[in-house]
Amino acid sequence: RVHGGIASSITMSKELPPRLKQIHSRVVCDVDGPRNTTTDVYSGTYASVGFDNSFNFEKFKEGLRIDIISMKEEEVVFDMVGIDAPIANAFRRILISEVETMAIENINLYQNTSIIQDEVLVHRIGLVPINADPEKFQYRKEGEEYSENNSILFKLDVTCTRKKLPAGTDAADDLTADDKFNNSSVYSRDLKWVPIGNQAEMFPEGIRPVHDDILLAKLRPGQSIEFEAYAEKGIGKTHAKWSPVATATYRLLPDILINSPFEGTEADRLVKACPMKVYDIEDLGRTRKAIVARPRDCTMCRECIRDPQWAKKITLQRVKDHFIFSVESVGSMSAKLLFVKAVQILKDKCLHWLEVLESMEE
Repeated sequence: RVHGGIASSITMSKELPPRLKQIHSRVVCDVDGPRNTTTDVYSGTYASVGFDNSFNFEKFKEGLRIDIISMKEEEVVFDMVGIDAPIANAFRRILISEVETMAIENINLYQNTSIIQDEVLVHRIGLVPINADPEKFQYRKEGEEYSENNSILFKLDVTCTRKKLPAGTDAADDLTADDKFNNSSVYSRDLKWVPIGNQAEMFPEGIRPVHDDILLAKLRPGQSIEFEAYAEKGIGKTHAKWSPVATATYRLLPDILINSPFEGTEADRLVKACPMKVYDIEDLGRTRKAIVARPRDCTMCRECIRDPQWAKKITLQRVKDHFIFSVESVGSMSAKLLFVKAVQILKDKCLHWLEVLESMEE
């Protein structure tokens, strides 16, 4: 049998010894930092003990699993099991920077007499998420005219004026700016969609910002803001305003072992020491002992192993190939759809490089 080019006559075993198994599959979190953080990719890493560490596609397919923990329209939490950190990070980076969305790119600012500077105002406007399907639009090339196929037009024209109030109420302390003025605050709902070409037929439900209550600026009587804004198709790699996610994170699944029992008052101290309430008390009648009740909630703060004696009785670990993903959408598309798009993008990248390699062989 050959391991990475090194011949070996050792009979292959299916299991590693316990100590090597921990190094291979777990990140151990000690008081002074983690260890066993690397992934063993060399096929002959454990050849001396008869374990074949080479990649097996059939075994990979059997071990790959996705479990949905919670799913809402704008947030999904799921476990992805059976992959290495580079693959998990590829999904995270694609979610942040390579899924297409629509965002305001160009603004013709005609009037801004508010106290907010032009540059700051247009930056805030650009970050407003737009509820529009990017697949129905094309990329706008540099110098290309705006059209129904590559752009979305919004207009905003707001002027702040005083309200007519009964005599003597204008100076009342309990009156807010909204009570005294019209249009004292400019919100994302003030962005009015103006269809270009046949967009009214293409989008009968209309196009609008995802949220109506995003504050853009505050005005006082006599101040006004007027502009035209064009939204275009793009990706977060170009600018963060095109990023479809508010957060896209992952962490390794905690695996906590109690090597020696915590009983009585010591168990109570352990439960109290954990800020995330990971531990609980199991009452067995004659004795009460601590158990690991909620391991997923552990943040590896290490409060439970600060005491040198407790550090000998508890092992904090993370499972190397079990990732807990949390994806929160900005609202332009559902969190579930975002992950599906990320998978397709990664698949397309793989197919592209397969074609490149095949062409090199020819």
